[in-house]
Amino acid sequence: MKKHWALLPILALMTLGFSLLPLQSFAAIDSATAVGVWLFDDGDVSDASGNGNDGELMNGAEVAGGGKWGQALSLDGDDDYAKIATSSSLDSTNEEYTGVAWVKIQRKGDPHGSCCADDHMIIAFAEGWKNILNVFGPGRGGNQGKVEVGSGGLAPSWLFGDETVNDDTWHHLAFTYDGAKTIVYIDGEVDKEQDTTGTFDALGLEVNLGGTANNARPALGLIDEIGVFNVPLEQADIQTLMNDGLGSVLGLTPVSPQGRLTTAWAAIKKSR
Repeated sequence: MKKHWALLPILALMTLGFSLLPLQSFAAIDSATAVGVWLFDDGDVSDASGNGNDGELMNGAEVAGGGKWGQALSLDGDDDYAKIATSSSLDSTNEEYTGVAWVKIQRKGDPHGSCCADDHMIIAFAEGWKNILNVFGPGRGGNQGKVEVGSGGLAPSWLFGDETVNDDTWHHLAFTYDGAKTIVYIDGEVDKEQDTTGTFDALGLEVNLGGTANNARPALGLIDEIGVFNVPLEQADIQTLMNDGLGSVLGLTPVSPQGRLTTAWAAIKKSR
């Protein structure tokens, strides 16, 4: 019988990869800093972070298949959204913050000059626009599809990037603030940043996902894996969340054997 001795180093590397990959996934990000995690895989807006920030589907919003990772929040661009009640854990994001989400946003129409009700709100500490992650709609003219972040409590208040994300394909968005700088990330890369001061002034506010209570800026499309942290994550952390999945990185969902196998083979090929 022919012995495949050449496969032994590869099998050893695969075994080593299986044992190390979960540690690599969970080491960089402290799960205690995640104050709200909405994965939608239970068919609702339950909070997987353990902080009890469960949400409610409003005005016909649904959880449906076809998400980036399992199920997703499905929005018709009319008046539906999800609502999260106020809490002390959400208040803990007032000075430092990260918000992340996967989005698959559709265009609402041709550019025009009537801002801003046809934007796509992704995450909003909504009252008075105290902390938002938003995608511009057609009322922003040539800026339609660009990502806006900020708060009326910051100086300067708002920042929007250069890339567009309303092409009905999945994009990973992130917004970080560390008390000195605001950064917008798209698909793991810095889209725009600026020096910023102040706090969000967002204490005692509910959080809205995919729209707002006053029917302003209802998103059209799918939103998945929304996370809110009370620290500014580094770019490497954001890329880990994007590549490995928010639930898996925080230890909230299992890493699939197929996912581990794919990653292990990639590591083997790179090393050869």
